[in-house]
Amino acid sequence: MWVSAGYSPVGELLFDPASRAEPAMQLWLLCFLTFGGAFWCTVRGQGQGAVWLLGLQTAAALGALATGHDGSEGVLLCVIAAQTPYFLPSRRATQWVVGMALLSAAVYFATLPLETAVPTAALFTGFMGFTAMVARIQQREAQGRRELARLHTELKAAQVLLADREREQERLRIARELHDSLGHHLTALSLNLEAASHTVTGPGEEHVRRARTVARTLLGEVREVVSSMRDGPSQLGPSLQALAQGVPGLDVHLQVPDKLSINDPVAAQSVFRCVQEVITNTLRHASAKNLWIDVVSTEEGGIQVHARDDGKGAATLKPGAGITGMQERFALLGGKVELRPAGGQGMELVAWLPARGDDR
Repeated sequence: MWVSAGYSPVGELLFDPASRAEPAMQLWLLCFLTFGGAFWCTVRGQGQGAVWLLGLQTAAALGALATGHDGSEGVLLCVIAAQTPYFLPSRRATQWVVGMALLSAAVYFATLPLETAVPTAALFTGFMGFTAMVARIQQREAQGRRELARLHTELKAAQVLLADREREQERLRIARELHDSLGHHLTALSLNLEAASHTVTGPGEEHVRRARTVARTLLGEVREVVSSMRDGPSQLGPSLQALAQGVPGLDVHLQVPDKLSINDPVAAQSVFRCVQEVITNTLRHASAKNLWIDVVSTEEGGIQVHARDDGKGAATLKPGAGITGMQERFALLGGKVELRPAGGQGMELVAWLPARGDDR
């Protein structure tokens, strides 16, 4: 649209040397190039200083419109109208578009004959309203997709946690059955063999002694199995992989060792919630296409979560409830969470937990 608005005047500047000396054409060219540069900076800046850049675009478009010949530069105002819903609140965006319509109408009436100014002003005012409305609808639809993706991630996290809880309950049930049934009978067998060893003499005494030793050994092994089943480490790999798969609108590249396990269930829950919060925040705020998450064991035996995205980032960051809760959760376990924002370069997070027990 920018190129189409400058097609005729630029052709005149190229093929009519006399027009290059006209102050109006020189001013038009300055405004035209200023608009293009401001628009490029707005897009590349991903919202950084957008209001000032929109103001510069508006001034440049009105300047090009005032110094042009046929009013076709009004298409530049339509480009601005399409940007306002993305960078301004709804009411302010509407006021901006109405202001551009009034100013452009004034320019048309001042520079064009009345019979031309009226339909031209009406035409471009309609175009501005239409582009702003379509952009607003598209923005709401994009927000709806992001919210749906966030809810999808939370639902998947709940499903993963529920599956882990069911596996844990089944493991505890089996442990109780082993302890209450097999352990009870082995204890009774061991006691009976102990009593028999004091009454049996002759060739059978050695066999009773061996049977008693085997019963004691088996009882000890059953107790070890029951203990390991009750206090077994949480396998984070499958849970995190299930959480990261199929996130709508975001490619999550998760790297986690298959055998990564954490003995402390509170620490395992904290790491899981950290990854969930990173995915949710990226969906809601980053406007990113890719998210890289690495969960690794440190040389000291702790756990580290490193995440970064290719979104818009931020020059400064004010942590919300989710990030603050994550920092508090890690601090209670002796760890920490660091955020490294960078405007236009995505967001980076590093979370660390110290070694606890036999975590590996």
